Amino acid sequence: MPINMTRKSRLGRFFGLLYVGLFLVVSGLWLIHAQQKQESNFTGNIKRIEDDSKPGIAHIHFDPGARTKWHSHEGGQIILVEEGVGRTQVKGGPVLELHAGETTYAAPGVAHWHGAAPDQGATQFNVQRGATTWLDAVAEKDYRTPPKR
Repeated sequence: MPINMTRKSRLGRFFGLLYVGLFLVVSGLWLIHAQQKQESNFTGNIKRIEDDSKPGIAHIHFDPGARTKWHSHEGGQIILVEEGVGRTQVKGGPVLELHAGETTYAAPGVAHWHGAAPDQGATQFNVQRGATTWLDAVAEKDYRTPPKR
């Protein structure tokens, strides 16, 4: 009878170790899968970037002559003109004219303004990250500087 107990003991130990090993393999594979989450709408591996500077979105229509004050964004801003004719300028740079479908980018911390042309309105879709720092009004002579295309 003691021989059978030894065999049962060995068999129990074997199945216990097998169970623990399978558990570790399966949980390890699950962890790897969770860390490398595949996106079904992409080809290849991607990594979503999460940070504390949540994006802000603004969808604004500027009447002819309307514009923002000089300002900057902690994480930068993308400006897309959806309709009409817009204007923008980065501090120290030329005034730019943007038509429907055109975009520009103001880098993080760079002072800029944007709005409509003097004689045409503009609808803009803007995406920015981080805090906005508002500065002075744009001088009329700066706004009316002939734009570059």
